[in-house]
Amino acid sequence: MSFKCKKGKFYMQPIFFGPTTTMQNMEGEMILHQPARGECLGVTFETNQEQIDELLPECFTSNAPVISVQACEFADIGWLAGHTYNLINVSTPVHFKGDVHDVDGDLVLVMFENHADPIVAGRDGIGYSKIYADMPRFTHYEGIYTAKASSWDFPFMKLQLDTTKEAEDPKALMELAAKSQGKMNYRYIPSVDDVTVADVEYPVFNPKQWDKPEDYKWEIEPPQSKFCKGTIQFNEPEWTDMPTYYRVGKTLADLEIKRYLGGQHIIYTEVCDYRHAYRLK
Repeated sequence: MSFKCKKGKFYMQPIFFGPTTTMQNMEGEMILHQPARGECLGVTFETNQEQIDELLPECFTSNAPVISVQACEFADIGWLAGHTYNLINVSTPVHFKGDVHDVDGDLVLVMFENHADPIVAGRDGIGYSKIYADMPRFTHYEGIYTAKASSWDFPFMKLQLDTTKEAEDPKALMELAAKSQGKMNYRYIPSVDDVTVADVEYPVFNPKQWDKPEDYKWEIEPPQSKFCKGTIQFNEPEWTDMPTYYRVGKTLADLEIKRYLGGQHIIYTEVCDYRHAYRLK
């Protein structure tokens, strides 16, 4: 008997071994696992509107010439059987208005992660622009938090928070957060016949609003957040430093930092429920 995918089950390559067991149990039933513990170091800065516009697909318009960089450590991740991984999320606030949907959110321009499993699941499942980077644990000394990232041993990013100092513009940070209804992504899969065109290409929305299921047995702790001073440094690579994603490192390094809005240190619970993401139309 030949292999055939079962209807109503979530598969990721390689498909030959059955449904994936990330957001499903061994029987292929969609479930929620225990939430993860998250710590986030975020820095937001204002840049040139022209630089933002050049990055946006036509379906999006910019809400502000702003870039946010969030370095996050996740622990006790339920869907990964309690394992950990780190990520760096680079995003900008955008608006989508289509024939059906009209929403504001943060477009994920790139998300670096230090393990293949969340990269593959996020790209295949809901179109996140995820790629790999090496990320050590955060350092914390006398109120100063530091996050670093490298690719092929090239240190392309250093993010730092000084929690002993005030954020430059906390009001602007709060206004941006209040306006966002969730994360935006742009799913793109090139064609095998002609890699210069797409087999699949469309925007995706992952809403911020989450309704706790009645049978959800875990506690969701309220986030602990503090605005503070923050800085970000992107180092410009040569092509030999980041051969596959040179264009990403180069573009990030070229972003002008006109002014910092501030930083934010957050400790929170991450439910990891991505079942409500949907295609924008």
